[in-house]
Amino acid sequence: MQALFHFLQPELEMVRRRLDKETSWRKDQFLGFVLPTLNEIDRDFLPALVLLSAHGQGYFGPRALSLAAVFQLIFLASLIHSRVNQGVAMQTLMGDYFYTRFFDLLCRDGNLEFLEPLSRLICHLHLDAARQQEQAAAGPVVPGGSACPEKDSGRVSLATEASRLGSQLGKTGPREARTWQEIGLMLGRLWNGEAVPPHSSRVIADLPPGPVREGLGEIFLFLNGRLPVRKVMVL
Repeated sequence: MQALFHFLQPELEMVRRRLDKETSWRKDQFLGFVLPTLNEIDRDFLPALVLLSAHGQGYFGPRALSLAAVFQLIFLASLIHSRVNQGVAMQTLMGDYFYTRFFDLLCRDGNLEFLEPLSRLICHLHLDAARQQEQAAAGPVVPGGSACPEKDSGRVSLATEASRLGSQLGKTGPREARTWQEIGLMLGRLWNGEAVPPHSSRVIADLPPGPVREGLGEIFLFLNGRLPVRKVMVL
C-alpha cells in the first residue's frame, strides 16, 4: 500500500501521528474497548482523498492535514457505532468521543467553514446506520430466499465529501467543485465494493497531468482490481 500512496507518505504519516495524539487516552481506563482494525486502504484512503483534492487545487498547508484527520476520525466513529453488538453503551460512548474530537479539530485548525457540511454528513451516517440496524433486525429476504444486506452508503458519502471539501481548501470554482465531487463519488463506490462504468475514470483523465492525477489513477486501478497498482493508466 505504501507504493499506492508513495508520494503522499510523509503527509499521511503526519496525519497518523495527529490521529494518535487526538485519540490518545490511558489504555488502562478502557480495557473493554478495542479500536477497529483497519486494512491499509481503509487507513489511508480518506486522508489521501483530502490531500489529493487539496493539492489538485493548489493548497499544501496544515489545514489539509487537519481535515484529513477529521475525515478519518468520522470514519472511525462510524465503524465504532456499528459494533453495537459488542456492548451498546461502550461502543456508543466511544463513537461519540471520536465525533467530538473532530469538532475540536475543526475549531483549533481554522476549518470551521466545513462544520455545516460535515454535520450533515454525520446525520446521514447515523440515519444510514439506523436503517442497516433495522434491516438486520427484520432479516430481509430476496425472492430467492437468501438474505440481501444493504450496501454501506456511508463510505460513498465520506469519500464524496472528502474529495469535495479537500478541494475547497484551494482556489476552487463551481466547475472544479463538481469535478472533485464526481471523483470522490466514483472512488467511494469502488471503495464500497460497487461496480462503476469503465468510462468513469474519464473524470480523472481530464485533470491536468502530474502527481495528483497519477495518484488518483493508481487508486482507481487498485480499487478496480487491476494490477500492478504502480502502473499508471493511459491518460
